[in-house]
Amino acid sequence: MSTATLLIAKKIKDMRFILKVTEALQLISSAKLKNYRKIAYRSHEYCVGIKFLFKKFYDSYEHDFTVTNKKFLLAEKIHKKLVLLVVIGTDLALCGRFNKQIVDYIKSNFYEKHTLLVVFGKKITSLLANTPFKDKIIKSYNSEFPFANYSTHIEKCTNYLLKEYVNRGCYFLQIVHKSPSKPFKLKKLLPFTEDYFGGVERSIRYETHEYKVHTPDCVVEMFPTFFERTLQLSLVESKIAEHNLRKDVMSNAIKAAEEKLQEYQILYRKMKQAVITQEISEITAAIKVKS
Repeated sequence: MSTATLLIAKKIKDMRFILKVTEALQLISSAKLKNYRKIAYRSHEYCVGIKFLFKKFYDSYEHDFTVTNKKFLLAEKIHKKLVLLVVIGTDLALCGRFNKQIVDYIKSNFYEKHTLLVVFGKKITSLLANTPFKDKIIKSYNSEFPFANYSTHIEKCTNYLLKEYVNRGCYFLQIVHKSPSKPFKLKKLLPFTEDYFGGVERSIRYETHEYKVHTPDCVVEMFPTFFERTLQLSLVESKIAEHNLRKDVMSNAIKAAEEKLQEYQILYRKMKQAVITQEISEITAAIKVKS
């Protein structure tokens, strides 16, 4: 067998291995995508219920967002431009520049002097460490938590984030991540604003019985739960987006590998046929010479 034929045979072997790896990665992403969609489905009613209740209190005629904002500004010194930004990336490889796009978005829309980062994802943390934001990372988590105690991890992260927001005198609390429907989502949690839930229709005061609920206090007390719910949704949306993207990337890679494999196999058969034809010609010529 000629050197060229051996080289093509090796390429066929390598391409078959690549095909197996990409098919396995696609299968893993499909399975994880299914799990995260299951989490989203199971938590849907809870998340909708929390938002509904929080919005009802928020839109109440008794609630003045300028007053409740002050309830979260407890540090001795408040930095009016300081943002505590939650960044959600991925630790998966082969996700179509997923992390790079988020880092570019942060560099374009935030000023490092006025930003503190809590990052989900070791790989995006490494990317940010090579930017002017490297000294602004105060905490880094894995991008993925075990499914068995997912809610417990989210609760701990929420408590940490709110504590840091208050203790460091931040004024803004925001989350940035990718989602299946948009390239980026920037969720602004604090401070409260007039259009926090879009166009706000204030509830009308009416009384049918005496009650003791103090609406502004309810907004303040419910916010940690609302924030926890928003953080969980953001993490799940990000995971669905990244596994969708990776599945698409792997699907394209499988298609390209199959086409290349077929091309090498056709070339290999032609080369083998050429060798066989040449050998037959040489044998025939030798027989004629002897005759």
